[in-house]
Amino acid sequence: MGFIVAPDNKTPYSKLRSLIYVKWCDSIKPKGEPIVRSDSIFELYSILFNVALWYTKHAAKVVSTANVSEDEAKDAHLSLRTAAGLFSLLRTKYIHEFTEFVSNSDLDPNILDAYINQSLAEAQEITVARAIELKHKPHLIAGLANETAKFYEKCGLSLTQCNPKIVGKWKKYSEFKQFCYEAYAYIFYGSDLLIKEKAGQAIAALREASVPYNKAVCASREYTKVEGVSLSTKAPDHCFFRRLPGLIDRTKSKCEVDNGLIFHQKVPNVVPFLEVKAEHGIVTPKEPELNFELDPRWKASYIEFDMSNVIENIVLDSVSYLRTITSLQLISMQ
Repeated sequence: MGFIVAPDNKTPYSKLRSLIYVKWCDSIKPKGEPIVRSDSIFELYSILFNVALWYTKHAAKVVSTANVSEDEAKDAHLSLRTAAGLFSLLRTKYIHEFTEFVSNSDLDPNILDAYINQSLAEAQEITVARAIELKHKPHLIAGLANETAKFYEKCGLSLTQCNPKIVGKWKKYSEFKQFCYEAYAYIFYGSDLLIKEKAGQAIAALREASVPYNKAVCASREYTKVEGVSLSTKAPDHCFFRRLPGLIDRTKSKCEVDNGLIFHQKVPNVVPFLEVKAEHGIVTPKEPELNFELDPRWKASYIEFDMSNVIENIVLDSVSYLRTITSLQLISMQ
């Protein structure tokens, strides 16, 4: 009805933008004071933000079962990409329209960056799981795992700029996931090196996989102790985390046996550089197509809309309301 876009195209935004007061709670401070503003852009921002959150919750619900079907995996993957697209849209188009910066809130660019990268990381996790299930080449899986770790690293870096008492648990969870997928990257990188008959380097890579795994163990313990809004998750219970030590040991043992029987290569003291880059399967945000075209019949009404009268009526109504409340209080006292 013209609260966002001006039908006459004379101004970037509608003159009705500040007409109505709206109130929204914060996702990272659910028990805190809500943000109140007379701004239709803030209303649109909050609606899109909560739609994006719904997509992340929907994806989590879909993949929460023990056996996730192919259709469910696709649904969750698309939902997370859509969430990332909505958060990206808010980050690039709408957050700069606010004159007041509210740190440690849904209006904080750092929080938006964290949501974007976490949504992409969780979608990438589905890709990694699918690649492992279908037994794709280790080089591809290592690259995908490495990209997943980078997404979580970016999420943690964004949260570094925020109050640790609010986002401490979220940041620690991102670190936990980052270390887990760094370990997976080294495991499959080692398998790829063994295929290329570089058994010595493969063993070194598998030894290095234990380093991020041990960091993940520490992060999972610290997660329960740090302050912040709690996520509905228990880091040590994740199946991809529980599988890591066994996968490291089995893959390293295979590399050591093959090196002892076939290649007889020296294991380097320097860890081989993680030279892996996924050629396929990199997740990108799926931005929505929003259409704010107005009904042509509204244009004439918009032009005739006198904001000065609206403000005057609001003031008069407020004064009348206060007088009524005051008189009622006097009557009750009598």
